Amino acid sequence: MKAIINVGVIVAIIIVATIGIFFSGNLDIDENVNVVSESEKEKIQYAESNNNKLEEEKESDKNDTKSNQNIAKEVTIFISGEVNNPGVVTINSDKRLADAVNKLGGFTQDADLNKINLAMKIEDEKHYIIPKIGENIETSNDDNNLDAKDEEDNLVNINEADIKELDSLPGVGEATATKIINHRKENGKFKAIEEIKNVNGIGDKKYENIKDMITIK
Repeated sequence: MKAIINVGVIVAIIIVATIGIFFSGNLDIDENVNVVSESEKEKIQYAESNNNKLEEEKESDKNDTKSNQNIAKEVTIFISGEVNNPGVVTINSDKRLADAVNKLGGFTQDADLNKINLAMKIEDEKHYIIPKIGENIETSNDDNNLDAKDEEDNLVNINEADIKELDSLPGVGEATATKIINHRKENGKFKAIEEIKNVNGIGDKKYENIKDMITIK
């Protein structure tokens, strides 16, 4: 009888031990599952964080590119009249008329600064005239420009212009201006603006640069 009881106790112990091992294994599996799950969450969070950083960097690069484009933008204008070195000047678009004039050597002593707005913003491909004291040049409030006369009036008349006016044309110095006047005296007035190419020192390239700035009327 005792033997049977002992055998029963041993069997019971074995069963309990087996059940314990079984549940212990399940707990380990659950823990492993939980560990994997937490690891996956961290990976997802890390990936999302990197994506956000990449988007921020792209946006920053776009802003930097726009900023650089604005800084690099330049305009080219023509300034004549009472300027020490009249002509074409290239300058950053954020500059004012006074800055452009300074690049051309500044104003002459005869410049009437009360009739111009030195703080005006400059516009690409514009012609600005610095008036002389006593000269009546109206300003345009609509365009915020110095052109008081019609565009044709702002052109240099190669049949009547003196050395200073001709010298204001881009690429035409005092020597070439003198040749233009001498050619005019010897051959009469120009009948077409293209005839200025007959003057020694004015070729096709220089003519292309000044043809929109000259007239014969």
